[in-house]
Amino acid sequence: MNKKELVRAISYELNQPISQDKIALVLDKAVEITKRTLADGEHVKWSGFGSLVIKDIPSKRLYSPSLRRYIQRGAENRFCRTSEEEIRT
Repeated sequence: MNKKELVRAISYELNQPISQDKIALVLDKAVEITKRTLADGEHVKWSGFGSLVIKDIPSKRLYSPSLRRYIQRGAENRFCRTSEEEIRT
């Protein structure tokens, strides 16, 4: 489902007539706020869906068969969706 399909689905399921432009504006603002919150290092928790977090992935030593030697993959920050149970532990 892409953004346009999501906006149509929301518009269809609402009982009140709201323009698709207004729905798109709300979705855009929600994504903007979510990005900003994650960039600040905070978790975004959505009840019944899970949490959105930025995880620190440490560097790893990997073997490359084509190079026939070990290589070092650098550390990185990765966007992850976790279930509510994973956050509690």
